Amino acid sequence: MKKTVLIIAMALLGGVLARGQEFSSRVAVSNIEFDIREGNLCIGMDMDFSRIQAEATEMRSYSLVIFDKDNYVILPVGKLLGRSWFYHYAREKRTNWPFTLDDHTWYWKKAPTPYRFEAEVPYREWMENANIRIDAEVGGCCGRPGREVTGAAIASAVLPVMAKPEPEPERPVFHPHFIYVLPPAETSVKQRDVSGEAYVVFASGKTAVDPSYKNNQAELDKIHATIDSVKADADVTITQVLLRGYSSPDGKHASNEKLAMLRTQAIKEYISTLDSLDEKVFVSEAVAENWEGLRKAVAESDIYGKDKILSIIDSDITPDAKEAKIKSAYPKQWAALSKDVFPLLRRTDYRVSYTLKSYTTTEDARNILRTAPEKLSINEFFLAAQGYEVGTWEFDDVFKIAARIYPDNDVVNINAANASMSLDNYTAAQAYLMRAGDSPVAAYTRGVCAALQEDWEKAMSYFASARDEGIEEAEDAYETVKQIFEFGK
Repeated sequence: MKKTVLIIAMALLGGVLARGQEFSSRVAVSNIEFDIREGNLCIGMDMDFSRIQAEATEMRSYSLVIFDKDNYVILPVGKLLGRSWFYHYAREKRTNWPFTLDDHTWYWKKAPTPYRFEAEVPYREWMENANIRIDAEVGGCCGRPGREVTGAAIASAVLPVMAKPEPEPERPVFHPHFIYVLPPAETSVKQRDVSGEAYVVFASGKTAVDPSYKNNQAELDKIHATIDSVKADADVTITQVLLRGYSSPDGKHASNEKLAMLRTQAIKEYISTLDSLDEKVFVSEAVAENWEGLRKAVAESDIYGKDKILSIIDSDITPDAKEAKIKSAYPKQWAALSKDVFPLLRRTDYRVSYTLKSYTTTEDARNILRTAPEKLSINEFFLAAQGYEVGTWEFDDVFKIAARIYPDNDVVNINAANASMSLDNYTAAQAYLMRAGDSPVAAYTRGVCAALQEDWEKAMSYFASARDEGIEEAEDAYETVKQIFEFGK
């Protein structure tokens, strides 16, 4: 069945058409009202269908149309049935009939006068420039053709404009700026050392080294092996081998002093013959009586009279007077110390000092990073990190290794914390920041870590401290975090 569209246009003046306006379709429209409530366009009008005479085989469907050149909304109004349609429906009373007589379907002789039409549709921005018309689709039946007519809208029909709400303020966003600290340049020569202890035993009153006596061979080998391990590295130059010998506090101090010096000299001469190093590299020192070691051993023991013995050791009397006083007041304790502790006090400390090659290219620094990172200076770790993008695991790994080699360096821990935060690893960052010292940069970095975890109050405190200490980046960071904090209130 074809349908005919009969267009009925209306003029809207000031949003309300108070007096009736009749159209060529003989529909009278009056009291047109527009309103906008809760984002919806509300339309109301009175329609008078009393002058319309529908032919017996016609069914007229009226619609209100809101439209512009690209959009439209159709709002059904009602239907008028001709005599044949009406009686056919009344006779058959078919439940599946497409149109039922309800509040919006009328027999043309009984059309409501007036009929109050009201509708509500979501308001859209395009409606600001939309027009309005009334369409009537006239359909025939029983083989009779339908008619279709499209008319123009009234130019003065203007819908109300919905006031645009104030835009919701956007929550500020914290964008971290990481400050990586370049450490002070190391001296032109990188100084390192490795040290240890050896217990070379001498026969009573003897000063000559006897490798076959007791466990001397193994102890002497420890010193020799340390020197060899350093010397074997092509990037290393040994600058000094220091040997410091200690004797125990038993016996005359003057004799012990001489004995310690001769025995240390003997160890030096023995070790120097095993290595192809300049004799000037070897240095020997002697400590006549190892009272410091004795004090440590007594303090860590549960020996009877410990506090009194410690007070004697700490007194200002001469070494020989200390020995005599302890032996007299605590003879059993002195005997026990002589047996169990004194042999451990007769030792030789050794320290091998050396210089390391400096690495001046990123490639060299990265090669050493993979094989012997302990050779790199803090600056050379920076060199190894060059070319890696911040926020990548390669970049982070360089500073993690640096923090393992230099665990107590403030600068290293600040940089390692920054690298960890760039990968959102805040647990690791906090661990590094615990060892990052109290510098203004450390305070700023702690502020960044707190802000990234949305602890805004703590972040403000750190940023304020860093700002007051002259960190320029802290000023903007503080203001941003303050805005975020106040936004959430």
